[in-house]
Amino acid sequence: MNVEGVLSRLQRVRRLSAGWMALCPAHEDRSPSLSIREENGRVLVHCFAGCSTDAVCCALKIKVRDLFSKADLERSQEPGIVRETRKQIAGLRSRLAVRDRERGVAVIKTNERNLDFAIARALALAVEGEIVQIALEREDQ
Repeated sequence: MNVEGVLSRLQRVRRLSAGWMALCPAHEDRSPSLSIREENGRVLVHCFAGCSTDAVCCALKIKVRDLFSKADLERSQEPGIVRETRKQIAGLRSRLAVRDRERGVAVIKTNERNLDFAIARALALAVEGEIVQIALEREDQ
């Protein structure tokens, strides 16, 4: 949901230089105490009377995740091993020759029990000219 969708559910909305103020739907509000602003694809809400974001969203009949863009949700739902592998691939690409930076990277996700198989597979792909990254998933993840 974008900021306009949130604002349409609020009362006594007024524009400020950094965002908007409105009556907080989570408590009986006589003067606007809810701050709303949009930043990096996220809708940020803050009640100066102390209502939690969950309470505000519940009163608006939306979920907290509705305040975030789909790209943010997809990134936050990635397992830690995927985020770490993306960082490692970015580091690998920075060390490649310019012509090789556009090539795809084959990622082999494995655990310690299957490590020998993963290394053998990575070597076979490397011999074929592929750029390979092995992501070792710890058992506690």
